[in-house]
Amino acid sequence: MIAGWLVIMFCLTGCNKEQAETKDEEVVIPVQTAVVSKGTLSDITVVTGKLEALATSDVVPSGQGGKVAAVNVQVGSQVSKGQTLITLENTSEATLKAAIHQAEQGVTQAQSNLEIARINFEQASANYERGKQLYESGAIPQAGQAGFETAYEIPYKQAKVNFEQVAPAALASAQAAVAMAKENYNQQYNNSFIKSPISGVVTAINVNPGELASAAAQKPVVTVVNLAKVEVNTTVTESQINKIKQGQQVPVNVSAVSSQPFTGVITNIALAADPTSKAYPIKVQIDNARHLLKPGMFAEVQIEQTLPETILVPREAAVKRDSADIVWVVSQDRVKSREVTLGASDGKQIQILKGLKVGDQVVTSGQNMLDENTRVSVKSQVK
Repeated sequence: MIAGWLVIMFCLTGCNKEQAETKDEEVVIPVQTAVVSKGTLSDITVVTGKLEALATSDVVPSGQGGKVAAVNVQVGSQVSKGQTLITLENTSEATLKAAIHQAEQGVTQAQSNLEIARINFEQASANYERGKQLYESGAIPQAGQAGFETAYEIPYKQAKVNFEQVAPAALASAQAAVAMAKENYNQQYNNSFIKSPISGVVTAINVNPGELASAAAQKPVVTVVNLAKVEVNTTVTESQINKIKQGQQVPVNVSAVSSQPFTGVITNIALAADPTSKAYPIKVQIDNARHLLKPGMFAEVQIEQTLPETILVPREAAVKRDSADIVWVVSQDRVKSREVTLGASDGKQIQILKGLKVGDQVVTSGQNMLDENTRVSVKSQVK
């Protein structure tokens, strides 16, 4: 009986001693850490818009238009500035040529009249000189039907005016009539050819041979789009407008075409905000030599700014406790929480505006198992 109690007491004593030893053994939490350092972040803002052609021309006939004789291009045709797109019938060509011929005959007649006026003036001048001699010698009177004024002076003055003023004016008028007739012909002739005002690609043709082409039609005859360059019309906020500049290169993502960004250039920055949106319009131009980018495609413009140098830690080092932002700082194998003020983040690192100093060692993994003064074991350190 006594021996049995001794066995029981021995077992209880051994168990209590093992429990005490277990209670006194401290738990060590494995963590990953990083050393606080200084650096700079790139603040990237993404603004969106749709691609637009740099130049688009809705081509219509000059003048009254006319019946289409030929369509010289197709949708997708690459055209140059000045190239003929549509040819119209020219039904008045013969009439206009006849008008030119008639005006040229008027010039010939006016030139003949000027030559006759010259001859008459030379003859009147000679008679005038002889009449002066007769009058000065007293052979003829000054007035009267056979007098100097009537027979010599007046015919001379009339011939002079006709030669120096009337006949030249008539010739100039006839020459102007020829110029006008030729201008009418050239205009009508040129109006028969509808030409492209820009270089680009034909994207629409809205007439067929035999149909009437008119500037008053609801649709343009041909639409030509210059796809060598495209642009994104988008907006930035008032906090961004003074941080960008004209000529700045920016990445532009067009996911419908490529997973790699294109290089755009900011070509225009508005000086005033849009009164409705309160945002500032900007234009970003992109080279498009291969015509991969099409008007209407959705585009994302990345505007990157380098922020001032500050203290940085890995993004996962900062955690929430209640409503405060904290990090766990390791010192002599133990951790203490430290409240911090956070700044901008690029997704990998985050600015610490207040609460840490360079060289501090902060926990980046395992924070959910920590408490104040918990003992830790650093398994690895993030660089």
